Amino acid sequence: MEVLQKKRKIIALCVVAYGISYLCRTNLSVAMDDLLAEMNIGRSQAGLISTLYFWTYAVGQLIAGVLCTKFDPKQVVSVGLIITGVCNLLIGFSDRYLFVLLLWMLNGLALAFFWPPILQISTNWSEQEEYTKVSILLNLPTTVGFLIAWLGLGMLSGWLKWQWMFWIPSVAAFVFCAVWVWKMDSSPQKANLNYAPQILQMENQKENDTIQKVSLVKCLLTVSMIVYALIVIIQGCTKESINLWAPSVLNDIANGKNAVQISLFSSLIPLFSTIGLLVTGWLVRCFRERQQQAMLVLLIGGAVSGWLMVWLKNSFVGVAVCMGIVLAVVYGVNTILTTLLPLQFARTGQSGALSSVFNFFSYLGAALGGIVSGWISEQWGWSGVYLMWAVFSTVGMLLLLLNGIYKEISYRSK
Repeated sequence: MEVLQKKRKIIALCVVAYGISYLCRTNLSVAMDDLLAEMNIGRSQAGLISTLYFWTYAVGQLIAGVLCTKFDPKQVVSVGLIITGVCNLLIGFSDRYLFVLLLWMLNGLALAFFWPPILQISTNWSEQEEYTKVSILLNLPTTVGFLIAWLGLGMLSGWLKWQWMFWIPSVAAFVFCAVWVWKMDSSPQKANLNYAPQILQMENQKENDTIQKVSLVKCLLTVSMIVYALIVIIQGCTKESINLWAPSVLNDIANGKNAVQISLFSSLIPLFSTIGLLVTGWLVRCFRERQQQAMLVLLIGGAVSGWLMVWLKNSFVGVAVCMGIVLAVVYGVNTILTTLLPLQFARTGQSGALSSVFNFFSYLGAALGGIVSGWISEQWGWSGVYLMWAVFSTVGMLLLLLNGIYKEISYRSK
């Protein structure tokens, strides 16, 4: 009973920590329009802020993956909380483009120090049969963070200056850092409990790990993993461009009228993403852990919604709903590829490292999403961006289908 209660507390702390990390990054989209006016810059320059952020975030994922195998994952997250708190605090005191750009890049590096160690902590505490449930819980902050930022901060932006959109998340990071340091135990051994998940209790652990680490490298070079990496890149580009520009898209369709309505509909988009995570867990269970089939169903839904968005381009409600569905699909697919798949390598102690590799690819795409979508919107309006999202969703679906066909042919030829 003591182990179960402790495990629940550890997972809850991980969920809140990841939620704080999203609050400290989604606030940029809420303050974006005010920043454009304050610094007198265009969408392409604003998109560059997002692009460089994701470059540092992507590189930071690889660094964090290594750090959480060398140091206590608890310490890695603590460093991330402190640095992101400082970055957000300082941005609130600046109106210079270059200063904001550099701070947001550093913020990207700091926020990369959350996911790999959090996943590593989760595998230290979780049984294999709990992986699907844990993966959904850990990914919920990716939507709740947007809900708090877009609904909470979005409504506060009507009464407070844009600086508070950064100061509030900064205070949240500092306060939670104290809670994290006080309450977190990164493994049952750190908590002085005589418990370890069964998959970590296997005999000859060190000898088997050597074999598994080699197979992990080989696994990354297979056709399926390369296809998954391409899908993650495409999905990352779509996800972050929607996250960055969704409030601006809805604001332009509504011609800037009724800020409360815009904030309300903006908040519905991450709610769709939450539903997408729950549907993903249900699909994986329905297909009896066959993850590729679950991803295919999701990607078909994303492609259909993407083309509907192109058709309903002038409909406020239609575009909001379609963006929500596309984002739900993206989060579902990313959950499978960056959480469920890495968790299968828990016994080697490298689940965090493998997840960091796929997150690197995801944010490699995200780094392109902000500036490319910003540039397209300036050239062809938001209709061009809708088309980009529809094409990306379709390409992801086709890649997965081709991978399935390749695997079937390879199986029959043996």
